[in-house]
Amino acid sequence: MKGSGEGEKSMDSDLQKKQKKVIVPLDLVYGAIEEVSDSWRQYLDIEEMKVVSVPEFPFGDEEDQESQELEDMIEEGWQTRFFGLPSKFDIHEYHIMEEFVWSLPEGKQQNTLESAIQGRGAFRRFKDTVYRFGLEQKWYDFQAEKYRELAMEWCESHGFGYRDGKAEEKTAGAGGNGTEPKNGDEGENLAWEEIRTEHIVQDEWIDFKKSAYRFPDGSVFEPYYSYSRRDYVVIVASDLEGKYLCVRQFRQGIKKVTTEFPAGGIERKDGKEYGGPQDYSAEDALAAAKRELLEETGYESDEWRHLLTVPSNATIADNYAHLFAAGNCRRVSGQALDETEFLNITRHSAQEIEEQIAQGEFQQAIHITAWLLALKR
Repeated sequence: MKGSGEGEKSMDSDLQKKQKKVIVPLDLVYGAIEEVSDSWRQYLDIEEMKVVSVPEFPFGDEEDQESQELEDMIEEGWQTRFFGLPSKFDIHEYHIMEEFVWSLPEGKQQNTLESAIQGRGAFRRFKDTVYRFGLEQKWYDFQAEKYRELAMEWCESHGFGYRDGKAEEKTAGAGGNGTEPKNGDEGENLAWEEIRTEHIVQDEWIDFKKSAYRFPDGSVFEPYYSYSRRDYVVIVASDLEGKYLCVRQFRQGIKKVTTEFPAGGIERKDGKEYGGPQDYSAEDALAAAKRELLEETGYESDEWRHLLTVPSNATIADNYAHLFAAGNCRRVSGQALDETEFLNITRHSAQEIEEQIAQGEFQQAIHITAWLLALKR
């Protein structure tokens, strides 16, 4: 019996490996979800990569024999070649309607639709109300996205990779004329696609997210953690004596007091510390740089250069650092620090800064980038 058990484990392992190699066109599963019916059962045939259907009830004619032959094939190849696709029970159409209603802004439309889906006849009243408010396209788009998510979840639950029609078209078009894609070309097909995102912490300070991504080969990876913060500025500022203005302050990440250049966040209209899909900036980057230099050091300058705008941490964050140089700075006031800022001003020669960088004592990577660019330009 032991040998038999080991053989079964080996077969299960081989099956899992086979399924991981399968890449399913998402349109197949999506189309089956759209066409779901109480009268038919649908299956994905991964050998021929097509959807097959058998009737829930016999027809009582020649088609019965064909259906029986197909059912026999499905039984023989169950979970190795044929896999049951989502049924109406799996789709939860009513729940999708509820989610659509909740996705609408609070007000008349949401309230009316919420009432419409209560009790018998909910589906008909919902469609009538959607039509009355002119929300048909918005509903169709929302429903299509939910179907697409369900199709992806179905693939993932069976260990399949997947690709959608857009990815196929993009891949087919790339290099189709016989030319090799250049560096940075879309033909490389290296982009990950974000499938879903959960906001673990989303307050006025940070938007910390857990996401699932689909790789270019169709496989899915999760969790992937990232965060949103607002854009910020860094200023390499030198005074009338050629000394560079720096600040000393505590940095929680490394739990050390560091020497660095004046820097700070670009103010936002909504007061939050992180960005979003729209531009909520209340000031441009240069205005923010001038403000931060004055607040942190009490110095002003009439000689400004934009050095570079660069992602702060392209791996896990979506904000940008705007780097500036300011020459012949003059002191016009004292510091005007925020309630959470505790920092001292220091002045250094170029050689002193170079030595600190070389000794690992100037510990902000983006600030070092700004320094090297300021010297170069």
